[in-house]
Amino acid sequence: MENFIEKANIFIAPQRLWIFFDEFNTTENIGLIKEIICERTLLGKSLPNNIVLLGACNPSRMQVNLNDDANNDRNKVGLSIDRYEMHNVTTNNRLLYTVVPIPETMIEHIWDFGFLTPSAERRYIETIIGQCKNNLTDDRSWYKTVVTLICESQDFIRRIEDVSSVSLRDVVRYRQLYDWFYTSIEHRSTAIEWSPLSVQVRAALLALLLCYYFRLYSAQSKQEYLELVKSNLPNHLKNLNLEKLLDDEENDFIQRMILPKGTAQNRTLRTNIFAILICTINRIPIIICGKPGCSKTSAVNIVLSNIKGKKSNDKYFQTLSDLCPVSYQGSKTCTSESIEKVFQRAKNINEIKSGTNSISVIVFDEIGLAELSPYNPLKVLHAELEIETCQYGFVGITNYRLDASKMNRSLFLACPDPDVDDLSLTGQIIRNSLTENTIYLTDEIMLNLANAYNDLLISLKAEKRYENYFGLRDYFSLIKGIVNDFENEITYAFTQSKQYSIIRKQMKIILAYVIIFR
Repeated sequence: MENFIEKANIFIAPQRLWIFFDEFNTTENIGLIKEIICERTLLGKSLPNNIVLLGACNPSRMQVNLNDDANNDRNKVGLSIDRYEMHNVTTNNRLLYTVVPIPETMIEHIWDFGFLTPSAERRYIETIIGQCKNNLTDDRSWYKTVVTLICESQDFIRRIEDVSSVSLRDVVRYRQLYDWFYTSIEHRSTAIEWSPLSVQVRAALLALLLCYYFRLYSAQSKQEYLELVKSNLPNHLKNLNLEKLLDDEENDFIQRMILPKGTAQNRTLRTNIFAILICTINRIPIIICGKPGCSKTSAVNIVLSNIKGKKSNDKYFQTLSDLCPVSYQGSKTCTSESIEKVFQRAKNINEIKSGTNSISVIVFDEIGLAELSPYNPLKVLHAELEIETCQYGFVGITNYRLDASKMNRSLFLACPDPDVDDLSLTGQIIRNSLTENTIYLTDEIMLNLANAYNDLLISLKAEKRYENYFGLRDYFSLIKGIVNDFENEITYAFTQSKQYSIIRKQMKIILAYVIIFR
């Protein structure tokens, strides 16, 4: 602030210096800000008359009371942050935003901006979507359909999450993704062969699914959303299989990649890779939330190792930017300064490679722990991740469900718990990567193991403290142990009782490991 005062003192009238305090009610130093704004003094010294002060604050609004089904859906994604730890950060963990009380002196200066009315929001959406390239507005009927789909999507997310969960930033992201998908589909000739859909329709629907479908917590919510989309499509598209449309697109990207041996191409991994690749290439920040073992880090590593610009193995990937990773490990003690240094490193890489087609990608691991830091370091992200000015790829990885307000500047990808089919498929791929002998360790046994693990998780959820006692990595270790023992024990006298004995032994090993080390 003293630097601003010095700057204002050298201004020549009628020049004025405007100072904007963004989210001023998120800092414990709000008393000092009150003095500056209301009393126009800094530690008792008057401010120059040519300084104009503005501020913005978050509302002190309680979280919506979700019904049991909605709460259960949220519990399927990531881990919940311990209430005691949240209490150290905010005095009321039921608040939608982490804010401190505003001094009464400041309240009379506050003007409530309120919300956009549905009609006003639609006009904004029409204007933003009207700026899409590739002649989207030429077909007025389809253009109106797209606008309606976005309006309905915004309303759907607000109903199941909160009124602040989506904003016009999501619409701007949609416009950016639509333009990219349109160009990408044209370049990937095989993509057009899959479907009789026009490139325009395909790009519009894929951008919609990426912005709104991927953020949903449960299979039920996703199905409801797909039905909503279908109900607003033209008659000739009413029977369109949107899930297949998405699967085809994901598979096209996966098939172009070199995956590590033994990688299970399950639903979660494919979705993670698809979303990370597209967001980083377009410099759209993305935050991935899921419990440990949901292939979050694996997906990031696969994308970074395959998208290497002209050095990529796939011809289409050679047309994309080279992704240069900049890693950062979040913690409960990280500070704003440490995060700023990461962005400075990314900026330096961009400057060094300014003449090349490359993008610095910041991989912020455990961003959920950073939210618990008493230094409130995530505020640094606000200025850096604005969609119009973001110069970097940004991938935030978290095991913990973040406050909805933290998601506003990024695309949010929810990784729900895998179902039995995913568990069984993953087990089969792990088995196949370790042995070629599947006579005894059959797909049926893998399915039974998946069912057993799933039943265990359901039973543990009855008592909160044991809810996440066994994780996906325990399941993966169990499969590997069983496969290795089968390989070592297979003889002409390898009976069924011997098989079950090995499985029981490995289950005991995993149980003992968990008890000792946790």
